[in-house]
Parts: sequence; C-alpha cells; structure tokens
Amino acid sequence: MHLIKRKRFLSVVVTFMIGLTIGTGVVLANHPWICSGTTAFHYTPRTIPFASPAAQSTVSRSATAYTSAFNGAISLWDSTIVTLVNSSTPKLRLFYGAYGNTGWLGLASLTSVTSCHVNSAMSQLNDTFLRDTARYSQTAVNHVACQEVGHTFGLNHNRTETNTCMNDTVLTAGNAINQHDRDQLNSIYAHVPQ
Repeated sequence: MHLIKRKRFLSVVVTFMIGLTIGTGVVLANHPWICSGTTAFHYTPRTIPFASPAAQSTVSRSATAYTSAFNGAISLWDSTIVTLVNSSTPKLRLFYGAYGNTGWLGLASLTSVTSCHVNSAMSQLNDTFLRDTARYSQTAVNHVACQEVGHTFGLNHNRTETNTCMNDTVLTAGNAINQHDRDQLNSIYAHVPQ
C-alpha cells in the first residue's frame, strides 16, 4: 500500500503525518523540512532532551511494540550528529495511543518554534491503525516511529530510496536511515553548536 504524508500548518503547531490515502508527491534530492527561506526547522543546541515513550490511552497492540519502536528510533538518531538524552524536562515527547480514525499512522508536531528553533516537539503513533498486526508488522511500526522522530530534527521525506525510514511511500526500512539522511542532517546542523 502506498502512503502519503501531508504537511499542515496550524496556528501554533506544525505537523507531519503518515496518512492512509494513495497519493503522489514531488521527489526532491534534498529533504529538509523548511521553516523559512532555506533554513530548516532544528533544535539548538544539538543535545536534545527527550521523555521516555508514554501511552496517552489504552492500546490494543502491545505497549512494548510502541516503546520498542521509539527506543530503536532514539538509538538510531542518537548515532548521528544529534545527541539524545532522557530528561525530566524534555524538548521531545514520544506518545502512543488510540487517536481514532484520523487518517494518520504517525504524527510529528513541532509544538513550539522560535525563529526556526524547535523549543518542543512530539511524535505520536496511532494504535487505531497500527493495532492491525496483519497489515502493519513490527518493522512498519519501527519505520513510522523512526520517521516521526526524524521529522522533529528538521528532515522532510526522502523518496529517492527505499532503504530509509524517511521514505513515506513504503514502510519496509524499519529503524534505518541512509547516508543521504545523514548528509542532510549534517547540513541542517552545521551551524548549530554541540
């Protein structure tokens, strides 16, 4: 099944989501999530405090499936140029729950942004759809978690290759990114202090 991810701008919240509809999109060689001009959304500094994954409602799929997916994503992204630290005062929150028939499997929201700097963000996994284990394997859940966390760092979709979770047209990469994703992240954070 092909999936589309849509960008919505709300008054305070900027969101990305994986939807459940067939769609098309422009394939871009570069994939920053642009805030203004050529500047991508980004955290500053590169050390990003996060909260452990938490349920926002009862889920049908095992809670372990969601915490494992998010923990894998955190481990993967922490091996790039950003440093993720578990904190009681997080800038990044990770949630899972049954959010209803929203049309999205996963959602990344930048909940507070100042001059393209991300002050707070959250990633959510929607059990309403992902509870269907016949349709969505653990690899697919991992893929969605990885992508939603990646968006909060300023990455848009990477549709040029299928070996990355930043490709929103397939859910087969799991917790994996490619060199293009790493290069894009390096470019976004080149000016950001450790």
